[in-house]
Amino acid sequence: MDAILLTVAYDGTDFAGWARQPGKRTVQGTLEDAVATMNGAFAVVRSASRTDAGVHALGQVAAFDPVREIPLDGWILGLNAALSLANAEDLVVRDAKAVAPEYTPRFDSVNKLYRYLLCVDAIRDPLTRHRAWQLGKKVRGKDLRPVSVEAMREGASHLMGTHDFRAFRSADDKRDNATRTITRFDIIEGYGGDPRIIALEVVGNAFMKNMVRILTGTLVEVGTGVRDPASLPALLGPTVERGAAGVTAPSHGLTLVWVGLGRSQLTG
Repeated sequence: MDAILLTVAYDGTDFAGWARQPGKRTVQGTLEDAVATMNGAFAVVRSASRTDAGVHALGQVAAFDPVREIPLDGWILGLNAALSLANAEDLVVRDAKAVAPEYTPRFDSVNKLYRYLLCVDAIRDPLTRHRAWQLGKKVRGKDLRPVSVEAMREGASHLMGTHDFRAFRSADDKRDNATRTITRFDIIEGYGGDPRIIALEVVGNAFMKNMVRILTGTLVEVGTGVRDPASLPALLGPTVERGAAGVTAPSHGLTLVWVGLGRSQLTG
C-alpha cells in the first residue's frame, strides 16, 4: 500500500515544536492523533523539517504509512475534520499525494525556503506579535532602530554559496558536517505592503538547528550598525565558534514556507 505525503500548515504559537514530546502539545503528536482517528491504528508521521517551538509553517511536508485504503481527497477532508474536532484549528492539511511505502521526505529534501519577518516600529503591534520580531528593544546595547536594509543586503551577499556555517548553529547541535549551501538570500523591505515589515527569505539545501534564526540575528546586528557587513566572511569556516555570530532571533518570526522534494517516490 502506498504511503501518504501530506502538505500541512500551522501556527506554531501554541505548539512545543514539531516533534512529539510526552506531556506537550506538538504538531507531530496532534497530526498523528488525527491520522489514528481515520486510520484505525497509530502511524508515525515523518516530516521534512523538525521546526522549533513557536515556528510556523505554510508548506511543511510529512508522510505516513496507512493501513486503510482511503482516497487522497478523503484523507484531506477527514484529517481536517478530525483536527477541528480536536480543537486544533491552528493546524491544517492542505494537500495529500501517494508516495512509495516508508517514504521519508527528510531524505528527499532538495531545498527549503524559510521566511523571517521583522517589524520596525517603536509601538508594539498586537497583530504581528506572533508573526514578527519587533525591533524596538536593544541587542547588545544597541538600539534596534533605525535599520539599514542596504547593509543587511550587503551582509547577506557574503553568506551566499557553500560554506561551513558552524558559527550559525545552536551550541547543542553537535553534528560533524556543518557545510551548507545557500542559493538565495533576499531582504525585502515593505513586505506585504507594510512599510514597517522587513522579510528575510533564505533558500538552502539544508539548515542546522536555529541556523536561520542566528543568520537573522546576525543580519539585524549588521542592519543596526553593531557589525560591519564586510566582517561576515570571517564568521564562516570550520574554526569559528557559535559565540562569534549574532544573537538567536526569536522563534515566532520564522515560517517554513516550502520544502522542495526530489519527488522520485511519487506514485500518484
